[in-house]
Amino acid sequence: MCFTTGGQERKARDLEHDPRCVLTIGTNTLPGVDVVIEGVVSVVDDRSRRERAVADFERKYGTHLTGPVGPWYRLGEAVIVGDVRLYRVAPMVGFAFGGLPASSQTRYTWPSR
Repeated sequence: MCFTTGGQERKARDLEHDPRCVLTIGTNTLPGVDVVIEGVVSVVDDRSRRERAVADFERKYGTHLTGPVGPWYRLGEAVIVGDVRLYRVAPMVGFAFGGLPASSQTRYTWPSR
């Protein structure tokens, strides 16, 4: 999993001091399920990996990144050239929370890297 932020943003400055993070996301493919991932981030410096991440973002968000009226227009270009930081999260623990007719929770762990 990857995310972006500006190099001078609070998020980037905080991650320089402590690379541990928590991501919380919903999912369109599993309605009613929220996911929480705890992990450690690293900056993606390799241009080919940044290009791959942008391609994944564009597949998921479509014209939000590529269309001139999209809220993140030109973000892809900024990520590729390194004007925006791209972070990769190495997950350690994940939780899935279901809120459908019956609530449920599941915990996942990843092997040490």
